[in-house]
Amino acid sequence: MKIESLYEFIVLSHYLNFTTAANNLNMSQPTLSKHISELEQELDVDLITRSKDLEMTAAGAAFLKDAIQIHHLYKDAVKRVHEISKQNIEALTIQEPYIVDLMSEILFKSVSRLKLENPYVMTKYYSEKGRKSIELLEEGKIDIAMVVDCNGTDRIGRVSEKKGLIFFPVIQEQLSVWMHESNPLAAKETLMLDDLVHTPINMTSTRCFDPMRFAILDLFNRALGMRPNLQTYSSETLNEFFMNTHDQKAIFLISPAVAASPLLSMQRDMMSRPIDDDRARITSYLVLRDDYQKSSIDQFLETVERVVSTDIEHHAKVAYLKDIG
Repeated sequence: MKIESLYEFIVLSHYLNFTTAANNLNMSQPTLSKHISELEQELDVDLITRSKDLEMTAAGAAFLKDAIQIHHLYKDAVKRVHEISKQNIEALTIQEPYIVDLMSEILFKSVSRLKLENPYVMTKYYSEKGRKSIELLEEGKIDIAMVVDCNGTDRIGRVSEKKGLIFFPVIQEQLSVWMHESNPLAAKETLMLDDLVHTPINMTSTRCFDPMRFAILDLFNRALGMRPNLQTYSSETLNEFFMNTHDQKAIFLISPAVAASPLLSMQRDMMSRPIDDDRARITSYLVLRDDYQKSSIDQFLETVERVVSTDIEHHAKVAYLKDIG
């Protein structure tokens, strides 16, 4: 069905005269008659009665309402694409979150809001198995990366200066311990970092989780002057990693949002406890190159600020954006 035929039918329905309608359409009367007949054949209904005085059939009157709406939608679509074609369309590539947590909620809501408010920004997620986010950022495969750090602002500063990166802190949470309910730590009234000194800590050895592993190493070195007892496992997925709970004496260090996730809560005989120690904080950052040129990056960061301010539930033990020390 041609959009032109719909418009011709609309004009004919207004004049109910082939000659007058054809003149207004700048076409011959036989051509208009032929187009309307072809439209009726395609629809397999009569739209008009061809007597001395043309009249709309019941089917024609019903079809006219939809034809007008379709024609208006088409005109609006044409206008919109012409407007977009005159703009500079930017592609914004963001690292895909590797787990559903509070940071990923902020990210997804920010992307959705950016798409709604900025039709000239084409956003997409990107992930590459076994690759670290900073590597993808340096290679130009993504525009915005995500990393975590256990409050090591000195180390973040060194990395930022050395690699020419901007670290944009979004949220800061207290670390939690996920463990078997028979673990001796589960019976302690309060958990501190010092309680974890000799406890085996499960970590994945997959390279994309290097930031978290390095953050834990840095945390124990700064806070306790020693290395943690890390047990690393090679896992294809994060789900597979969290299924590795056969060592009942070992623990997992995670954020509160991850501790509350269905993936963990569905596992029997496991429990989570917060670490009541101000040193045990994990900060989630968005990372970008300091020589970025895309204005859409600024738009996205502004959107993140608005989403954090208005679109997510705030928790008492979580610091947000400018409140992060």
